[in-house]
Amino acid sequence: MINNRTRVSINAAFLKEIKDDNLKLYSLLENLRAFCSVDASLILNPEAFNMLVNDFRDQLAMHFTLEETFGYLDLADEVDEIIYTISGRLRKQHIDLYLEIASIADDVQDALYPELNENAYADQVSRLNDFYHAFQNHEALEFDLIMSVSYDHVRNQQNSNISDYEFSTRACP
Repeated sequence: MINNRTRVSINAAFLKEIKDDNLKLYSLLENLRAFCSVDASLILNPEAFNMLVNDFRDQLAMHFTLEETFGYLDLADEVDEIIYTISGRLRKQHIDLYLEIASIADDVQDALYPELNENAYADQVSRLNDFYHAFQNHEALEFDLIMSVSYDHVRNQQNSNISDYEFSTRACP
C-alpha cells in the first residue's frame, strides 16, 4: 500500500559514500573493540579508553548528521512501504545509539575521576561491547537497505529501458 504523506526513504548513493568515507569512525570503533576483547580491560590504559570513547562519540555525531542530512530523505511522493518502514526505523536508531555512546562516555569519565573506580570502568567496557554489537547490526541493516534500494533502482531502469526499446521497435514499421 502506497499513500501520499511525508515518508522517509534513502539516497543510496550518498548514504554509501558517507559510509565509505568515514574511515576515522571505523578505525576508532576497531580500537575500542580491542578494549572489549581483552579479558582484563585494566591492562589497557583507562585514560586512552576514555579518549577513544569521546572521539568516537564525536565522530558518530558527525556521521549520523551527515547520514540524516544527505542519506535519508523526507519525501512527500510515493515511497515503497517496506523501504519507508525500514528507513524510518534505522533513522530513529541513530538517536538511541548516540545517546548510548554519550552515556558510556560520561560514565567512563565518572569512573576515572577523581580516582579510578575499577568496577565502574569494567562495566563501561562491557557496555561498550554491547554497543559495538548493536552499532554493527545497525550498520549491516543500513548496508542491506542501500543494496536493496540500489537493486530496485537498477531493476526499474532496466525495465524502463526495455519498455522504451519495445515501444521504439513497435512504433517503427
